[in-house]
Amino acid sequence: MEKSKQKYLYAFSYILLYMAFSFAMTQFTPFLSKLGYDSMQRGILLSSYAFTTIVFQMLFGFLCDKYSSIKKFVVAALMIYAVSTYLFYRMETQFFIYHVIVIAFSGGLVNTTCGLCDAWVLGADKYLRKNLSFIKTFGSIGWATGSIILSSIISRFGYNGVGNGILILCIISLGVLHFIKDVDRHTDKSTGKLGLADIKELILNKRYSLLVFILFLMYCVIITNNTAVVDKMLSIGATDLQIGYKWSIQSMIEIPTYLFGSYFLRKFNHYSLLKVSALALTIQFVLLGMSSSITQIIALSAFQMLTTPLVMITSQTLIYGLTSEKMKATGQLFALSIFTGVSSLLVPAGAGVMTRYFSPSTTLFTAASLGALAFVLINALKKCDIVYKGTVVE
Repeated sequence: MEKSKQKYLYAFSYILLYMAFSFAMTQFTPFLSKLGYDSMQRGILLSSYAFTTIVFQMLFGFLCDKYSSIKKFVVAALMIYAVSTYLFYRMETQFFIYHVIVIAFSGGLVNTTCGLCDAWVLGADKYLRKNLSFIKTFGSIGWATGSIILSSIISRFGYNGVGNGILILCIISLGVLHFIKDVDRHTDKSTGKLGLADIKELILNKRYSLLVFILFLMYCVIITNNTAVVDKMLSIGATDLQIGYKWSIQSMIEIPTYLFGSYFLRKFNHYSLLKVSALALTIQFVLLGMSSSITQIIALSAFQMLTTPLVMITSQTLIYGLTSEKMKATGQLFALSIFTGVSSLLVPAGAGVMTRYFSPSTTLFTAASLGALAFVLINALKKCDIVYKGTVVE
C-alpha cells in the first residue's frame, strides 16, 4: 500500500513539475522573438542555459551520491528555477545580459530537476524503478496540459501571467514533494568515499562513453525540434496558439509510449528500441525539412511517440546498468549533462547561425544526418556489449 501511495505521489508531482517546465521551455523562443531578438541572438540566449545544465547536473549528481540524498537537492533546484523563470518573464524589453543570466538558471535547472526526479525514482526501490515509465507518463500529461492552457494565459494575462503560473505550480509541487520519501541508500563502507577517481573510472568505461555519445547525437536532433522547427514555423507565420498545438500534440503522443514503456523494455532488446528511435528521428527531420505548411509541421509531431520517450526510458535503464551502486545518481546526471547539456550548448547557437545564413530547412536536414549516424553507432555499441554478456541489459 505504501509503495503504491509513493508511486501516485510521484505521478502527481510529475504532472505539476512538467506543467511548470512547459510554461518556460515552450515559450522561450516565442517570447524572445516577441522582444525582437533575431535567430542568432535567440540561439546564443538558448545556448546559455546549456552551460549551466552541464555544471548543475554534474554538481547535483555528485552531491546526491556524496550525501546519499536526492530529495533536498530537488527542492533546492525547484525553488531557484521558480524564481529565475519568474524574473525572466518579468522583463518584457530587450536586455541581453539580463536575459542571458536568468534563462541560464531557468533552462539549466529544468533539465537538472528532470534528471534528479528520474534518478530519485530509480534510486527509490525496485517496485518504483519498474514503474518509472508509468510515472513519466504523467510528466507528458502535465506538459501537454501546460502547453494547451498556456496560449489562453498569455492572451489573457500576458507573459507576466506565465511567470505567476510557474510560481504557483512550483509552490504546490513543493507541498507534494514533502510527502515523498528520500532515497534510502545504504553505502557499503568497504567501497570508500565517493571521489574524483570514481568519476574518472566512469568516464573511462568505453561502453558508457559510447552510449553517452550516441545519446548526445540523438539529443542534438531533439533540441533542434525546440529551435529550428519553431523558427521555421515562425517564418511561415505560425501563431502562439499553433506553436502551442505542436507542443501539446508532442506531449500527448508520448503518453502511450510511456504507459507501455515497461512492457517494451521487457519484450524488446533495449538497443533495438534505441535504433527505432534514431530511425524515427532521421525520417521525421527529413520530412520536416521538406514541409511547406504549418499543418504539415504540426502533423509530423506525431513522430514524438517513437523519439524522445524511447530515448529517455532506454537510456536511463542502460545507464543504470552500467554504473556501480555508489555512482547511480552521478552516472545518470553526468550522462544527462553531456547529452542534454552539451547538445543544448551547441545546437541552439549552431542552428541559429545556420538558419540565419542558409534556411531552417537546411538546419533540419543537417539534424537528420545526426540521427542516421546515431543509428550506425548503436549497432557498434551492441557488438561491443557482446564481449560483456554478463552486463548487457536485455
